[in-house]
Amino acid sequence: MKLIRLHSKIGLGLLFVGTNLLTSCSLLTDLWRQDEIAEYGEAVFKKQNLLTSQIMLLSDSELSAQDLQTLQTAEAQMQKECKLLNEYAQREIDAQSTDLVFRNQVKNSIQGCDASIQKIETTLNKLGIEQ
Repeated sequence: MKLIRLHSKIGLGLLFVGTNLLTSCSLLTDLWRQDEIAEYGEAVFKKQNLLTSQIMLLSDSELSAQDLQTLQTAEAQMQKECKLLNEYAQREIDAQSTDLVFRNQVKNSIQGCDASIQKIETTLNKLGIEQ
């Protein structure tokens, strides 16, 4: 009888340890993923700012009216797609807090922002403008 109780206690102890290890691994994976997302977001933000600056430096004489319109439309779309990321960056600069809902919205918007950046890069390449 005492042996059965001992085995039960050992089994429960192992179950507890195993559950804690799984939880710890999950937590470490989540932290690693958060760092990965933060790095991706920062890279996208920097790329978007670089493209915006590059577009501002283009002179109207370098582009046809149609090409200029195409580029302006793509840039407006990029600004729309990157709005939350830019707002988040501004809040960070101003040392304002952000809630979990907003941070999730930003995280979910990063790929759309990146896709719009890639569209502008493709457009600039087609126009023969180096980046």
